[in-house]
Amino acid sequence: MIHLSFPGFEGNAFELAEALRRGRIPAAELPILSLIQQALAQLEALDLGAKSAVLPLLAELLEAKLRALLPQTMDPEGDGEESTEAEIAEHVVGLLVELERAVAFLEARSRARRDVLPVRPPPLPADPRLPRLAPERLVRAVRAFRRKAEVLVAPERYGIPEAWRRIARLLAFTPRLVFQRLPFRGWGERAVTFAALLEAFRLGKVHLEQAAPFAELEVERREVELEERLA
Repeated sequence: MIHLSFPGFEGNAFELAEALRRGRIPAAELPILSLIQQALAQLEALDLGAKSAVLPLLAELLEAKLRALLPQTMDPEGDGEESTEAEIAEHVVGLLVELERAVAFLEARSRARRDVLPVRPPPLPADPRLPRLAPERLVRAVRAFRRKAEVLVAPERYGIPEAWRRIARLLAFTPRLVFQRLPFRGWGERAVTFAALLEAFRLGKVHLEQAAPFAELEVERREVELEERLA
């Protein structure tokens, strides 16, 4: 909104019109030419809606000023000041007409741009070398590249029961064996077999002996276990 100022008032056009209606500012004291010039100087920075709202307010101020001057301009005994005020009012009317024309031009241009619809670009020409294929033929062509189902076989499970059965079969042929010399397929089997030996030792099925830390671990079957297996 535009900002207007003169001796005794400072604010926007709405506030000035309200003060004029309530009688806080006499209409005869309005410097109408200065107000119109201030409005025109600020008009370019406003959007179209604000420009359209300014014109009726300025017209209302001009009308109030002319009504206040009307009795004086009709007085034949005047000293000439009234004619000066009338000339100023006539000049202001010309400015308002120019303002109205500018607002009408901007509104017409805005409506013209609003009615312009974006046009889609034309479609790209199809390659004549690529024949159209029926959907059935496309499906058959895609099937050749389809990923076939794969049957995944679960890996062989090697747990403590399986490890103990292997040790028990070995101990059935020899009463004593060395843990480090057993055939392992990796550190996983070695760890599971060692856990099976500890569990068998806890249950009293084997006897474990190691001369020193990190030395060979000897596994010896218990005769009681062997007798129970043979019974």
